[in-house]
Amino acid sequence: MAYRRIVVGTDGSSTARIAERAAARLAALAGAELLVVTAYEPETTPASRAEEVVAAAADRAREAGLEARAEARAGDPSDAIMEFADMNAADLIVVGNVGMGQARRFRLGGVPDRISHYSPCDLLIVQTAAEGAADREPASYGRILIATDGSATADEASRRGSALASLVGARVDLVFVGDPLVGQVVMSETTDRLGLPDPVAFVRQGDPSREICAVAEREGHDLVVVGNRGMAGARRYVLDSVPNRVSHRARCDVLIAKTVGRSIEELGPGEGGVVLAAGRRVAAYRGEDGSLHALSSRCTHMGCTVGWNDAERTWDCPCHGSKYDRDGHVVRGPAEKDLSPVALDEA
Repeated sequence: MAYRRIVVGTDGSSTARIAERAAARLAALAGAELLVVTAYEPETTPASRAEEVVAAAADRAREAGLEARAEARAGDPSDAIMEFADMNAADLIVVGNVGMGQARRFRLGGVPDRISHYSPCDLLIVQTAAEGAADREPASYGRILIATDGSATADEASRRGSALASLVGARVDLVFVGDPLVGQVVMSETTDRLGLPDPVAFVRQGDPSREICAVAEREGHDLVVVGNRGMAGARRYVLDSVPNRVSHRARCDVLIAKTVGRSIEELGPGEGGVVLAAGRRVAAYRGEDGSLHALSSRCTHMGCTVGWNDAERTWDCPCHGSKYDRDGHVVRGPAEKDLSPVALDEA
């Protein structure tokens, strides 16, 4: 399993403790480091109280034999969790789902929903308010349902879900929503690629998110795995809303696998984006003449991942506001050093 660092967000509540336990279990199975983070609003919450919350959570993890670190950060909880995960190169964020879809889910804000759209890594949303949630062992999965449509990003999500199933000893089933003939081909190919031992393959027609959640509920799956493609940006509620809707509708845990939504080949003249190339994420821009320019995607200030600003044609850091031009030169701080160029062979 590729999870080496797992971040769990907590506010010290009883529901957040369930998410903590889920993160701790996965960290123990994967041999991963557990990073505990909480956020607080200085105007309403003393820093000392927030530090007590994460220190207690980290102590519980250490008592269970885990390597754990903790940090309390001032500011918006969702931003703090994502920034902390990004700066520490985390592979997975774990949060509880309390109040999913409401304006203020947690005491300090709408954490799970915002993270589901902008997470820098995989995100596990744990059902913490369902009946009996406190009495069950979190992340103790028996049946995992992986949703796929045969695309490259869905294949990557399928691989993540299959690896997680192997880690926890769960059975894997597959679901495809769309044309039945296409679905049969996709199910067969996915089963072969993943080497799955005789999974149940559900092929359905209708609204994808509704059908995925209906299958999971009817068949008793305790985790649904989907890719994140389309979760962010202006089109997320138009064409690629399945992950968003599943995260809100599912009555079980949901793993949203972070997959790179664009490839180098998809970049048109004058377009940029963070893409996967030669096994690493790079900030790539294609000039009007078709030339390709690749840069490190890590902001030189504190290591967050930059994003492409299509309107201004700049690389912007979401954590502290640094801005770089398309060639990686600093336009606005706090960053002082330019983004490093990356040698890239498209062949």
